[in-house]
Amino acid sequence: MGSEMTNGTEGISSEPGELDEERRAAIFGAANAPRDRHGALQTRRVTIPRKFIAWATVAVLVLGLGGEVGQHFFETYGKAKPPPKTHVLKGTPTTNPHLPTLISLQVFIGLKDIGDEVAPTFTLLTQHGRKWRLASHKGQVIVLAFYDAICNDICPVLGAEIQLASHELGAEGSTVHFVIVNTDPNATKISSSSPALTVPGLGNDPSVTLLSGSVDTLNHVWSAYGVRVAVGAKASEVSHNNALYFIGPNGNLSAYATPFGTESKTGLYSLNASSLRTYARAIAETADSLVQ
Repeated sequence: MGSEMTNGTEGISSEPGELDEERRAAIFGAANAPRDRHGALQTRRVTIPRKFIAWATVAVLVLGLGGEVGQHFFETYGKAKPPPKTHVLKGTPTTNPHLPTLISLQVFIGLKDIGDEVAPTFTLLTQHGRKWRLASHKGQVIVLAFYDAICNDICPVLGAEIQLASHELGAEGSTVHFVIVNTDPNATKISSSSPALTVPGLGNDPSVTLLSGSVDTLNHVWSAYGVRVAVGAKASEVSHNNALYFIGPNGNLSAYATPFGTESKTGLYSLNASSLRTYARAIAETADSLVQ
């Protein structure tokens, strides 16, 4: 029968003559611990360099400003610019009635300013098979989203928010264009009937473009915008972090937001109608604030 080891490892059972990894580590540590001239264990005071504390503080602040996507762009482009002015569109309250009035739309969507450098350019194919180049769309405000062409990720939520935001902008959004980059490496072929457009009701919206290309080409775009796509043990298991970018008419990176939703046990995403409207309202106002 095993015996209970009580010398610093209470509750760990071991067979006679055998040591588990935890017990072995404890014995090794005790044997190599510094001792004074009488053989007693010494305790040492560990001094943390001030530079380490300073750098650790900076790291925490950077990570708190937007996770891996925010870190990607702060490292790449450096200083952030002042937040853009918010233009309030007519006819709709600026806050969700179920949210505290002090919570702004920008806070609700996690809007962060990331600088004023030129957005990484790219060329992909549209749902109509035409080449689409970001650099050719200066003068427009681009709302850049990322989700699967087969619409099995955040697509039903973010797509619905884009549809509502486009409707909210109306004629005032004639220079605002919504661009969706496919994030599914297993389904790179797209068309006007792709679920990414049809499921959220974007198929007939001329202000919305779905883009895709080869896996290598898509990977360059994902990497440039800090979107990490991972394939699981099964080819159908694809995951990625969520990001929504706002690119100004001069082609400058203005800000990004963090899409979110509730994932079911079967992997389907949803969001209550009130939150959908609030997020869409924030998209519309942020995009409108960049129109010149």
